[in-house]
Amino acid sequence: MLKITKIFLSVFIAQAAIYFSACSSGEYETETYTVNYTEKTVVADTIKKITLNDESIKQDKNDKDNIKDNTKESFYYTVQIGAFAMHNNSDRFLEKAKTILGDAVYSEESGSLNKVRVGKFNTRAEAIKYSEVVRSKGYSDAFVVTKKN
Repeated sequence: MLKITKIFLSVFIAQAAIYFSACSSGEYETETYTVNYTEKTVVADTIKKITLNDESIKQDKNDKDNIKDNTKESFYYTVQIGAFAMHNNSDRFLEKAKTILGDAVYSEESGSLNKVRVGKFNTRAEAIKYSEVVRSKGYSDAFVVTKKN
């Protein structure tokens, strides 16, 4: 028993010595230095000076009046109430929609679909207002479509 106690005590002392020597905080050097700088503010002049020349303004206006703007495309708005892959389904839906909504209902082929639409409006606001009327008449999936003239 005495031998076991001596072995245990010597192992304990050895482990304690290793633990305390290994867990010491490491020493390292720190270096401090200062940076000298000068703060500068840059102000950019963002206001451009404009001079008016009456003759050039009149000339520009005349040029614009004579040139037709071909880049501006015209659009119209319509309300789509259905789209069908089978032509006979589209025809039946179209006839039923004409009895409910009137003769403004038409069918248009686009790719493999026959789209049933109603109305032709110059502004999106008119088309949205009419789409609410169409929804109130039972076409709850109606939505506004923008088309090129």
